[in-house]
Amino acid sequence: MADLSVETIGIVNKEEGPPVPVSASDILSSLHGRQRRTERSISKAEFNAAVQFGERSRGFDNPKTGEKAWVFTYKAGGIAVVTNDSCTKEITSWALPCWGIDIEKVQITEDMLKSHNEAVKQSVQHDRWTSHTVAVIDQSGSMRKTDATNGVTRSDLVWLCLAVDYVGKRLKSGEATSQDYFSLIELSSAGERLITHHPMNWILYNKIIDMLRNRSPVGDGNYLPAIKLAEEALLLNKNGNCMLQLLFLTDGAPSDRPPRGFGRGMQGGVHVSPYHEQAIGSSIAFLARQFGSRLSVGAFAVGQNQFRTLQSIARTAQEYNCKVFLSRATLCVKDLSTAFMTMTSLLTATKTAATDVITNRQRTFRDIIREPRSSVKFYDMGDGHWTFYSSIDVTRAVFDKYAYEWVYPRYTFNHPQTVRIAVRDHIFGEGNERAVRRVREITSDGCVVGPALVGKESLFVEDSNDSKSFHKTFCKVQQLSQRMAAKFNKILVGLPGVERSSTPLISFLDCYVLLLNGAFGSGRGILVEKMLDPTKYKKWNTNDGYVDGMSAADYRLVKNKKVFMQRRDEREFTEQDCSFSIDDIPQAFSHFTYIFSKRKYLVCDLQGVLSTESNEPLFELTDPVIHYSTMTDRGAYGRTDRGQQGIDDFFRSHKCSNLCHMLLRRWIPDPLDKQITHYENVPISEPIPSIASESEDEEELPKESKRVKTVRFVL
Repeated sequence: MADLSVETIGIVNKEEGPPVPVSASDILSSLHGRQRRTERSISKAEFNAAVQFGERSRGFDNPKTGEKAWVFTYKAGGIAVVTNDSCTKEITSWALPCWGIDIEKVQITEDMLKSHNEAVKQSVQHDRWTSHTVAVIDQSGSMRKTDATNGVTRSDLVWLCLAVDYVGKRLKSGEATSQDYFSLIELSSAGERLITHHPMNWILYNKIIDMLRNRSPVGDGNYLPAIKLAEEALLLNKNGNCMLQLLFLTDGAPSDRPPRGFGRGMQGGVHVSPYHEQAIGSSIAFLARQFGSRLSVGAFAVGQNQFRTLQSIARTAQEYNCKVFLSRATLCVKDLSTAFMTMTSLLTATKTAATDVITNRQRTFRDIIREPRSSVKFYDMGDGHWTFYSSIDVTRAVFDKYAYEWVYPRYTFNHPQTVRIAVRDHIFGEGNERAVRRVREITSDGCVVGPALVGKESLFVEDSNDSKSFHKTFCKVQQLSQRMAAKFNKILVGLPGVERSSTPLISFLDCYVLLLNGAFGSGRGILVEKMLDPTKYKKWNTNDGYVDGMSAADYRLVKNKKVFMQRRDEREFTEQDCSFSIDDIPQAFSHFTYIFSKRKYLVCDLQGVLSTESNEPLFELTDPVIHYSTMTDRGAYGRTDRGQQGIDDFFRSHKCSNLCHMLLRRWIPDPLDKQITHYENVPISEPIPSIASESEDEEELPKESKRVKTVRFVL
């Protein structure tokens, strides 16, 4: 991305100078000049025409040699060229902004202007913001290259897609409103604020069109000044109900000069210092540890250039649970447009996750400090970031699903020698609803005992006053999911060809609540369970239709309701159809819960680790979601219960595996047994008979069908 210092030559003022050469042969070419003409698709004849017929202005002096220069702006040819003071030596050249493309502005009506002025007045009320996007746009000299679609410059490509895809399309769809705000930072030699917390409206759209028409890339691309300005913009509104987004659109490595003492490496043929990754990573970490999942970070590499710095930005943000999108977009309008659409979906997903499905209001994130996920394996109880609770300050509570009340066991801790617990002040993980922090049991001599634990509590301010109800919902969901898993496992291991030693079963972690400093209402309650290895943690599906391995394009189709539940397979079931992969098991379990419950509910958002340490592998899962189909019981399974809509989203993306088909059939060990001769064949097109044969809970588990049992023989 960094360009040679001669690229800093710009227009200063108009001034008479020496006569221009009559022919191109009178202008000496330089290596730098030829390289820039090649990159920007400018011929020597076009260069000469610009000198002959362009408008001459005095340029900046060369910062290294002090040599004066002339700039010739040739509007008819859409280029600007630079020569030395005597007009005999070529220095550089570039395409004029917006040359060959243009886009009409939107006519601003009185109502639009009135709405804009009102939004500007309300911008001082930070609790009214629903989102704030800060875009960092590269405007260094290399963005002048004319290798994008139809020969436009990289800079023009970025401005065009930013205006049309990020602003215009969102305004048309209603996804963005005047309560969403936008800031724009220029990534250049010193960095510059171009737009500050502007309401998302058509006036903003027109301003970006002005950037397309008038901004001309020049000079170096220094990341650190731009990131500093972006940091100031994001910290302007720290209110917990404002979702945040940080975008980087750049075509290369940073040009920041490292201080002495740092070594220099190579990145794509450009000298790069470890200083860049350290300094930039530190700035991104400062933001990420404050905002976590409330902040989504998009890194767009425009063109196939240096990618290492953007990768470092993405990795750092992910360490603190930020939502991250990393795109190595080509210089094609379609690709960059698709990348912008993905970023808008990330922001929408963050808003949706923070919205209470019952009240339809956006909730407020608590002010919590994060720590990187990579640090969770290291324990230093003396680092000053732990809070200790003695046994007299802690009460253990377990939710009894059958009695539908909290019960209090005689024992408080898991290990008999534990006298107190340590609760980490910082969180290392977060989902849609809860924050996760480390918890350890401590003996009287200060030693850590027992397994590593985690404590979970709400991410949102609205739940802080009613932790009893909050934790009860999650305990209820996890316990019901575990009972469904027991039924699933029993059928799974009974399938032909399934060996328990190599087939992972489904299991949900046991959980309990520790009441700190007293009972509910007078103290703080955290839900505690076994810690799963964060380096192996994985999501197999979510509560809004996403499935592990799904492309961003397919996910958008699901969200737009353009994919529909597949029909049952009507082909003959053969012996070859008995094979399935390990990754099929979680998806089949979700499908199974819907059929097993007689289509009342579906368990999804399956996340955790695949444990293979013992002889019998196991999916250890936590934080499931239950979608209940009827509106009468909405909210019974928490705010993540999206009802029939959540069930529909699952089946829009679900593709039945062989395991799904196997689970939906009755398998008979010996079909010629005389005791089962009353069974009869059933076409696959018939309704699926109930799988359940016994019920632990009449309200939540299906009863046995009263009709005659039927089966399709599988020999």
